[in-house]
Amino acid sequence: MKNNNDEALKNYFDSMLHDSTMTTPVTAKSTQVKEPLPDVSGLPEELVFSSSSTEKDLKLETGEQLKAENNASDVEEWKNIDVEDEFQVLFFELNNVTFAVPLTDLGGIFHLDDTLNFLMGKPKWFSGVMKSHDRLYNIVNTALWLKLDHNVENLEYTHYVALGSTSWGLSCENLLGTENLKKEQVRWREKKGSRPWLAGMVKKKMCALIHAEELVKLLNQGIDIQG
Repeated sequence: MKNNNDEALKNYFDSMLHDSTMTTPVTAKSTQVKEPLPDVSGLPEELVFSSSSTEKDLKLETGEQLKAENNASDVEEWKNIDVEDEFQVLFFELNNVTFAVPLTDLGGIFHLDDTLNFLMGKPKWFSGVMKSHDRLYNIVNTALWLKLDHNVENLEYTHYVALGSTSWGLSCENLLGTENLKKEQVRWREKKGSRPWLAGMVKKKMCALIHAEELVKLLNQGIDIQG
């Protein structure tokens, strides 16, 4: 019997792979063994931090809806991430869906704790503000941002990953460790499309590779995955 979680994951990524701007055929999804690392052992020590505290709000601006995938009038420049022929990524998981972010776009890994400050009047996916190492971070409820509606209210986030040098952090349930990837192991996006935050798909693991710079642009505008 097919696992319901596997079916949900397949359907979610199938919707992404219908994007005509992706290159090469869709490859079969391989079974991935979940290896949660709640103590972040095995991750680069310089990326791992612990204690957090809360402070004041950082303002969000309401943005315009993203333009359609094949809109001929869309002349905004979009450039995919620039990586070496072999590069290292962090894999993390939420709601049984795995994502990857290049370590060059990772500002740190922090523990979530009960000092998260909830703010009124923010988008539903905006969890609140935390302070770590004298910096304020806007914490994203990543499953809500991505519209992963199944059981999102019951997720137990343990960490958040900071996006580069920005003030944004993506919450996650499990850290799955780091891995070296070669460029040919990724199915790269060539154009902006309707998901500019998606740099490509890691073919073997059938998971999304995050374009951190483009994701931050959407977050700064208060825009979720649907615009």
